[in-house]
Amino acid sequence: MGIIKRQTIKSTVYIYAGVLVGFVTTALIFPRILTTSQIGVLTLLGSWSSLFAQFATLGFGGATVKFFPLFRNKAKNHHGFLFILLALSAVGFTLFIGLYYLLKSWLIATHDDSPLFQDKIYLLIPYTLFQLLFISLDVYNRVLYNATTGTLLRELGLRLVILVGITLVFLELFAFDFFVDWYIGAQGVITLALAAFLVWRKEFDLKPNFSLINRSLLKGMASLSFFSFLTGFSSLAIIRIDSIMIGSYLTEAEVGIYAMNINFATLVMLPSRALRNIAPTMIADAFSNRAFGTISAIYEKSTITQLAIGLFLLLGLWVNTETIYTILPPEYQAGVYVILFIGLANVVRMAGGMSDAIVGYSEYYKMNTIFNAGWLLLIILTNVMLIPKLGISGAALASLISVATVTITRFWFVYQKFGMQPYRKKHLLVILIALGTYFIISLLPTYSPFWLDLLFRSGLVMLLFGVSIYFFRISPEINDLVDAAWQRARSLF
Repeated sequence: MGIIKRQTIKSTVYIYAGVLVGFVTTALIFPRILTTSQIGVLTLLGSWSSLFAQFATLGFGGATVKFFPLFRNKAKNHHGFLFILLALSAVGFTLFIGLYYLLKSWLIATHDDSPLFQDKIYLLIPYTLFQLLFISLDVYNRVLYNATTGTLLRELGLRLVILVGITLVFLELFAFDFFVDWYIGAQGVITLALAAFLVWRKEFDLKPNFSLINRSLLKGMASLSFFSFLTGFSSLAIIRIDSIMIGSYLTEAEVGIYAMNINFATLVMLPSRALRNIAPTMIADAFSNRAFGTISAIYEKSTITQLAIGLFLLLGLWVNTETIYTILPPEYQAGVYVILFIGLANVVRMAGGMSDAIVGYSEYYKMNTIFNAGWLLLIILTNVMLIPKLGISGAALASLISVATVTITRFWFVYQKFGMQPYRKKHLLVILIALGTYFIISLLPTYSPFWLDLLFRSGLVMLLFGVSIYFFRISPEINDLVDAAWQRARSLF
């Protein structure tokens, strides 16, 4: 648990530093320099390349986390595991190239209302390659118990490189066409940086070593990789499908509006991303050692801590929506309910804790594929029903409905198979505190100037919700962090 706490704290710091840079880039600069269509094409390129990169991993990321403990031996360069990982990535990328040319005409026809995307579609090839290599190197680095470097590069480094590029456009030194290349090249920069870090740690050894490989191990790795592929691909499709379907039903301009509002709603999920960088590795190791008590403890603590933090951040966003839209061009206000529905969906996912990792690294790992397939089918069906009627708000509502359904289903499965039930009365207490906080703040008038209203409402969320969470000791981890921060602050004076 010490490793989880240390790396989660570091990752959270890096993530929120990245959020600050990302906020300046996407919320302050992008809307004033780029059109909604230009933001939309960047979103569509990112969505499709992410799906293709996940396809090209062939699911070996899941097998890496599960089976790497068998290869772990620094003196023997982990028995050539990195060579195996990158060789399979090369195979996956070759398959992607064939898939790209097979689907190219269909992609162009599907996005007939997105001329910018059609013009830049060829960039999916390098963008997919960069993302694939980063995914592969990052999962390798994480199983070496270093989840923070990849987070630092992905969350902060990537955004800094993009900020430099958009600044050059702002200074009218380059046009949008150049910025698209820069935007995609930024992914290549952080991939090279991660490779350099592994070389520096003397963990980048590509010498083949098949001494541990036998038929039984190959069968187990192939089986897990296959189901991890289905699970991982469907998981990413779930995240990206809304933007893709909006691009199909509506226009790339509306994709841009949706993406901009998603940027705010995603803030709710950021602390969970830090936890998920390291906790799955610990759960996989715990299963290997049959340490079910450790798994249960991680499960319970992850649900209450994430629920409290998620509701805190969602409250801070929702009570300040009027202020948020004062810094954006008027057309983006059409996505106000995107913030609410996606924010709620993220809170529900956080409240589910690490149930997906528990299923994924247990003997029932195949069930995650079934859960995600059902999730993907549900979100597609709800998008088909809701986007034509409600536009981008319908896509966000579809996400909330599908997330709630699969989270409840997965919780029930973990309870039935492992007897783990992480929810207590304090979970209900957190929800009641959040509702009470929102009710009180909603009764207040709006103040001018906007920054005063922002400070006042945010301060009330901290006072009413934050102090209550600390006072009732909802999460010992949160209390420990607050106490440690207080002690450091006192030591400065």
